[in-house]
Amino acid sequence: MCCIIISKPAGIAVPSIDTLKNCWDRNSDGAGYAIAKNGVVRIHKGIMTWREFAKIDFAALTPFACIFHFRWATHGSKSAGNTHPFPVTGDMRKCKRAADVAIAHNGVIPRVRIVKDDYSDTMSYIEKRIAPYWKECKKRGSYMFSVKASRKILLDETGSKWAFLYPNGHIINVGQGIKVDGVWFSNNGFRSSHAYPPIHTAWTPGETASQDWNPDPDWVNWYNNRPAISMAGMY
Repeated sequence: MCCIIISKPAGIAVPSIDTLKNCWDRNSDGAGYAIAKNGVVRIHKGIMTWREFAKIDFAALTPFACIFHFRWATHGSKSAGNTHPFPVTGDMRKCKRAADVAIAHNGVIPRVRIVKDDYSDTMSYIEKRIAPYWKECKKRGSYMFSVKASRKILLDETGSKWAFLYPNGHIINVGQGIKVDGVWFSNNGFRSSHAYPPIHTAWTPGETASQDWNPDPDWVNWYNNRPAISMAGMY
């Protein structure tokens, strides 16, 4: 499971170092971030230790839109190249690169065929599903998943949360997250009091580890109403 995404618009401070440490402690299989600056998205990932991550100059990121990702690996090795964010096209394992769009994912994608050796479910889904969609959107001059119907299809197919960062600083978050001081978190793993349920292949209503846990409604809706996969309505 790719476990937590943080996205922040330009002009909003990065969450506190304590909040970031909470995210790392619960998802310590590598981290990365992407920044939209001067009309370019730059991906910086493959950060495999907290000490390395904590060296980032977070204050310098305040003027710019960014997405962060902390990984808890389920598919693919615990390697620098398999950390997020990913570009929508090109070499997904390259740790420092420019991208048309940066993508971060929180969840486990069901029924996805792993397309290459040591690819994760996220990498496979981007290559087979999102990249072709991006090419169509690029022709039309539109953002991916800017239409509610397309976001619903993404949620129905993947049961997951997503963040997409564009070169102009536009961010599209998909799925029900938590917004605090202008920052979007894909789940409540950033909180010091967060408690986890037992690990299952899926979470269903009523499964709780403590009063602090609220089952993810997007995942519950997907699990209870798994649709046939279709690209209709994406454009």
